[in-house]
Amino acid sequence: MLQIGNTTLPAPKSVIYSSNKLWSQNTGRLDSGYFVGDLIAIKKKYEVTFPALSTSDLATVRAAINTDFATVTITNAEGSTDTVMAYFGDLTVESYSWHNGIRYAINATVSIIER
Repeated sequence: MLQIGNTTLPAPKSVIYSSNKLWSQNTGRLDSGYFVGDLIAIKKKYEVTFPALSTSDLATVRAAINTDFATVTITNAEGSTDTVMAYFGDLTVESYSWHNGIRYAINATVSIIER
């Protein structure tokens, strides 16, 4: 399941899930090699790849991510649901294909990054 704001998007073909650690500004290695710093947050990132999309579905995806920030609800790697305030990376589309006279976007991918 993938919903951005009030828009339900086509089910992803795949999602790469990552948890990104954010460290304080004083983070780094001392001359001794000892690591110092404070972990201030862990943020989620979802690299979403869609199956073949019709031009209409691609337009729906594009419209949903063309915003500063939005509430995103997505099924996580454990099978439960995450709801996060997020922003979006660039939408990339690998190529186009035609099947039965209908144009499809192949491997459309976007990053969804927790705010």
